[in-house]
Amino acid sequence: MKKSKVMSFILIGFLTLSLLAGCGTKSPDKAVSNDQKWELKAGHVAAASHPMNTELIEMGKQIEQKTNGRVKIAVFPEATLGGEREMLEGAKLGTMDIVLSTTAVAGNFDPKMKIFDLPFLFKGREQAIKVLDGPIGQQLLDGMSSQGLVGLSFWENGFRNLTNSKRPIEKPEDIQGLKIRTMENPIHLDAWKALGASPTPMAFAEVFTALQQGTIDGQENPLAIISTSRLYEVQKYVALTNHNYSPMVLIISKKVWDSFPDDIKGIFKEQAMSNAIVERQLLKQADEKYLSDMKAYGTVITTPDTTSFREKVKPVYEKYSKDIGEDIIKQILDTK
Repeated sequence: MKKSKVMSFILIGFLTLSLLAGCGTKSPDKAVSNDQKWELKAGHVAAASHPMNTELIEMGKQIEQKTNGRVKIAVFPEATLGGEREMLEGAKLGTMDIVLSTTAVAGNFDPKMKIFDLPFLFKGREQAIKVLDGPIGQQLLDGMSSQGLVGLSFWENGFRNLTNSKRPIEKPEDIQGLKIRTMENPIHLDAWKALGASPTPMAFAEVFTALQQGTIDGQENPLAIISTSRLYEVQKYVALTNHNYSPMVLIISKKVWDSFPDDIKGIFKEQAMSNAIVERQLLKQADEKYLSDMKAYGTVITTPDTTSFREKVKPVYEKYSKDIGEDIIKQILDTK
């Protein structure tokens, strides 16, 4: 009997120590999680003076403040960390953290993103933003997860316009034969071929020199890119064709995202949207100044009627609508 009681006391003591040891291991794990820090790199190809760069820096500051210094983000503009495709490949592999990329390049990773490459898809900025911030936009962001990427929000590059050094553009015939730099994107290539140009894919970092040396006659980009990259210094003519609304998609590596606790994920989502709204507004306000600066420099600005341009690119819709999704294209076209 005594022996049995002694054994019982020993067993109870052992269990008590085990429970205490178990409780003791939870606290250090939690402490480690709270102390974990992230030093992230964010890259894009725009100029340092572009609103997307200044607002991305501001986003990093706000995230650092809201996470009590647990997350710090260093922003690298002007393709310092590589071209968009190279940076997105790195994010997919986990060697790059955050990328602010054109949807044209992101479409190489998720075909649905190519919808924004269709020319003359949107009638104006308000319609585009309504689509991007609504269910269609969220559906497109969610689609990046299959590629090891997490889409956070849509920022803005703006409506793309055509520049060249040869002649003013008023009608599709004026584009005939021009060597136009485009991104490495089949829809863009086909659209410019349909308009009579000779499209030439080229990394953006090489564009200024190629225009300066006459390797290409022109290029197409939003006013902010044309102005902040000073492309108007080597381009006499700017045509406000507004042929593509070009969103920027803010992407983070899924490997980095999965390492975040829920509170940091929530902060990222909140800031990704709020800073996107600010960046869009900054671009909208800046467009008039960009035009004014270019006119003062001597740039010739034209505003062509795009009705005939739209007719020319109809075969592009016919070619790609099935791959992109006829339903989603119709939803966008029907958005008021």
